[in-house]
Formats: sequence, structure tokens, C-alpha cells
Amino acid sequence: MPEHISDSEMERISEFASTPMYKRSPDQLLPDGAADDEE
Repeated sequence: MPEHISDSEMERISEFASTPMYKRSPDQLLPDGAADDEE
């Protein structure tokens, strides 16, 4: 696992943290398109 957090990762983390708990989804933390790959 890389030790550095990229700007896009930090943006996803911030968005997740600012979302109310009842609306959060672990998929918010996945990179764009990653959720599509799992289906």
C-alpha cells in the first residue's frame, strides 16, 4: 500500500467524512469506475 495519499484520494475521504452517516456508503471511498468493475 502506498504511503502517500493522492489529491483525488484525499478529496474522496473528505467527501465521505462530510456526508451524513446515514447517507455514507463504502463505495464512496473507491476510485472512480472501481465500483463498476466489481459487478
